[in-house]
Amino acid sequence: MGIQGSIEVLKRVQEVDGEIYRVKRELTFIPESIWEIARAFEAEKSRMAELESQVKQVQLRQKQKEGELSEKEVLIRKYDTQLTQVKTNKEYAALQQEIASLKADNSMLEDEIIAILDEVERVQKEVREERERLARVEKESKEKEGELNQQTETLKQEAVGLAAKRQEIINQVPPETRELYDKIIEKKEGLALVPVEGETCSACRIEIRPQLLNELHLKESLIVCENCSRILYID
Repeated sequence: MGIQGSIEVLKRVQEVDGEIYRVKRELTFIPESIWEIARAFEAEKSRMAELESQVKQVQLRQKQKEGELSEKEVLIRKYDTQLTQVKTNKEYAALQQEIASLKADNSMLEDEIIAILDEVERVQKEVREERERLARVEKESKEKEGELNQQTETLKQEAVGLAAKRQEIINQVPPETRELYDKIIEKKEGLALVPVEGETCSACRIEIRPQLLNELHLKESLIVCENCSRILYID
């Protein structure tokens, strides 16, 4: 096979190699996409845990305030009983003042408890909404991961088919030509063969020496760019 024939075969090989590198790039991006999905789901789980923690904290505050209210009510009942037992007006007035103070405290505690109950209701509503959202995100995440895993399998099968097609085509050129092309395509990631445009390499845009241009026109041997090391050809 002559040089021009080898060039034509390598053009076809390079088309296949372009598809192979496309598949490789897509396969590289898929794990990152799966990681992003998992990260988003974990963020939702963290949000859920944070809300549940808020509910517990608010309920604990409610319990503490209710405990304070209960203690003060016990004292009020105790002082009410003592009112019937005191013997002086001074003691009676002091107990009444203490009872009034406790009742004022209780009134404030009751207001605080009502506010806390409102907060509990609000946070519990957020928890319910977040739980529903988390369920949706989990379902969507599993679906997306399934799609990406299926895409991975499809791309792997495509890669196998492309590799077989490539081998069939590249076997048509001499071993030394195949070896040179394979070496360049690996380094240049899919672009080993480029046309000359005017008097420059179309890949690196470096002007080609007149002697190399003459050799290219003769088409007696493979010529590589002295700058980017890609195989050059003239249509």
